[in-house]
Amino acid sequence: MPLPGKSPAIGQQSWAMPASLSSQRQRLQLNHKMIRSMTGFGRGSASEGPWAVEARLKTVNHRYLEVQIRGLEGREELELGVRGLLGREFARGRIELTLVLEHRGGEGIAFDLDLARRYYHGLKVLHEELELEGGVTLSELISLGALRLEEREEGLQPALEKALREAISQAQEMRAREGEHLRRELEALLAKVEELVGRVEARAPEVKTYYRERLQERAKELLEELDEERLEEEVVLFAERADITEELVRLRSHLAGARIALDSPEPAGRTLDFLAQEMFREVNTIAAKARDGEILAQTVAMRVELERLREQVRNIE
Repeated sequence: MPLPGKSPAIGQQSWAMPASLSSQRQRLQLNHKMIRSMTGFGRGSASEGPWAVEARLKTVNHRYLEVQIRGLEGREELELGVRGLLGREFARGRIELTLVLEHRGGEGIAFDLDLARRYYHGLKVLHEELELEGGVTLSELISLGALRLEEREEGLQPALEKALREAISQAQEMRAREGEHLRRELEALLAKVEELVGRVEARAPEVKTYYRERLQERAKELLEELDEERLEEEVVLFAERADITEELVRLRSHLAGARIALDSPEPAGRTLDFLAQEMFREVNTIAAKARDGEILAQTVAMRVELERLREQVRNIE
């Protein structure tokens, strides 16, 4: 239950999304290929009653979701609700939110003096017991949270909500625009890797034939009589050691999975990051097994393209 004279905390009620912001989100979601960058910026402002709120939101790359909020010191319930809202709007990235709250007129700001006195007397005893120099300072009281605001907060929550949602909407639109550029780059990189995989697939059967011919030539140089059975055994052993069929199948599967992730309405950054790592692993295995210069050259080219892909994926939510 909210405290008398205070608005319900953000975390204690469900905010209804304003119609304008809801329609913006729907327009974005109509494009099912919803790849979003983690880089964005948004600003919002609103006034309600005696309160004016400005919200500045900045988002940058981060492996997980990390939220930093400035401007809600002493308002833990409001901060908890804001964190919950940001957690629903963003899947990952470093979110930096700066809020400027201005109370215009009215009774102004008052502090909980009883709480401040209790902190003060406790710190004073601590100073005396530890024989610390100097007295209790205002900075110490502030750092411990002793100065709690007792201002009347009617109008603060709706103003904060409106300003924050406006900032979120702007940031998300910017992230969506940047995400579309990233999508095109990723699709081009995947197409290049697919082309290289196709070259390896075409070359792989020729390697076995080439190895058989090389063995025959070598055997004729060393032996007067060629043992066809022994030669066939050597070819089979080589084929087993150098077989890259499974790796190529898995590589194709990962490429298909990456394209599915690009078309998913859900955040795809972590999925694409995982698939890029798996593709890198398969290419490394192919390179280790291959005993053919042409295949090795293709794996080197694939590594280059996959590294570029991984760099771009780090920018995706």
